[in-house]
Amino acid sequence: MILVKPSLFVGREYFFFGLALLFIMIISLSFEYYHYSKLTQFDDTVVNVLVLKHYSKSNERKVYDVLKLQSADGALFYITSDAPLKSLSGYTVKLWMKSKYLGFLDYIKGFVTRGRVISISREKGGTYKLGDDLLHLHKDVEVAEVYGALFFALPMSSDLQKKFSMLGVSHLLAISGFHLGVLSFIIFTMLKWPYQHIQQYFFPFRHRNRDLFFTVAIVLGLYLFFLGEVPSLLRAYVMLIVGFFLHDRGFKVISMETLGVTIVLLLALWPRLFFSMGFWLSVSGVYYIFLYLYYFEKKSKYLAFVVIPLWVYLLMTPISLLLFGYYSLYHPFSVFLTVLFTLFYPMALFLHLLGWGELMDGGLTYLLGLNIVGEMWTFSSLWLLPYALLSLAALQHYKFLILLLAVAFGVSITAIYEVT
Repeated sequence: MILVKPSLFVGREYFFFGLALLFIMIISLSFEYYHYSKLTQFDDTVVNVLVLKHYSKSNERKVYDVLKLQSADGALFYITSDAPLKSLSGYTVKLWMKSKYLGFLDYIKGFVTRGRVISISREKGGTYKLGDDLLHLHKDVEVAEVYGALFFALPMSSDLQKKFSMLGVSHLLAISGFHLGVLSFIIFTMLKWPYQHIQQYFFPFRHRNRDLFFTVAIVLGLYLFFLGEVPSLLRAYVMLIVGFFLHDRGFKVISMETLGVTIVLLLALWPRLFFSMGFWLSVSGVYYIFLYLYYFEKKSKYLAFVVIPLWVYLLMTPISLLLFGYYSLYHPFSVFLTVLFTLFYPMALFLHLLGWGELMDGGLTYLLGLNIVGEMWTFSSLWLLPYALLSLAALQHYKFLILLLAVAFGVSITAIYEVT
């Protein structure tokens, strides 16, 4: 007799799960509306906000500064300043801002408003202070920025972001599932041996792996809270929790149903994620991995280790071009860099914990020093919807999968042709 893992929901259970999600979303939106009402109580207001990023932009008439800000309630918004300001990234500032005519949907999505900095905190916030510590460890500023993004989800300069977009490896610097997996393994391994002996002596009746997982989940939850609920990391963390919960109860973990439950649960708890590009890019990457496993799960696991990076790269290329538009001849080599990254990240993390993080600077300096010449493509984002629908259809029938691969391959070939 072959044992088959049960489905997550059966019959009316979908309906009740949907009602529970609706209830959660109503509560979440009610909290958001309460904060929105406080912010828009008067035509203008004074708030304390964290400067997530500070950079300069220019048009035909002038050069001006842009501040990306986050309030204590999680609202994201931008202000501009004609007068040049000292670098404020990482500082908490007291801000006068115009809140009249701000709609609730704009508040959820993120908005641009008029504002003026009144005062600045004396020191930077926690993660930004750690980012400055990296500057003392690494001689190259760009290398320090890379590690700041990799370990603390700190924003990089526009020029550095462009380099990684040209290389096709921006996704590697967004802390998500792989990074969380490495951290989980390290914490689990460190705790397993001592807890094993403590458990055998004091409470041998307890489930060891379950206790260790709860401990790992708490530590990773604190890390998530410290970083400020990064969308890609939040998706990975909730999926880790959901995955273990299902595995512990005998359900299949790696499935589209698990991914779907994670997505709708996240959107119900944090409605702002619906408008987060980082969140949807993270979801897309996991979806394409699961799509491969859906059709080729019985293939060799060693083959999957090589094929999946190529598969995800190919299917994500149209999305990358539609959203960012950068492409170079180095872009296809991102598959090789992705495979190398599976070794680079844990080694870099381990060396930084030992205080020897600068030992790996040479490879990054070489990579960042490449003369990358590429093209900036301009596509209408309206093409995203047909591509997304085709990606979903690929789950329903093999012929749509073939069409999806053909479209993705065609886009990649066209991109290579354009830059040669």
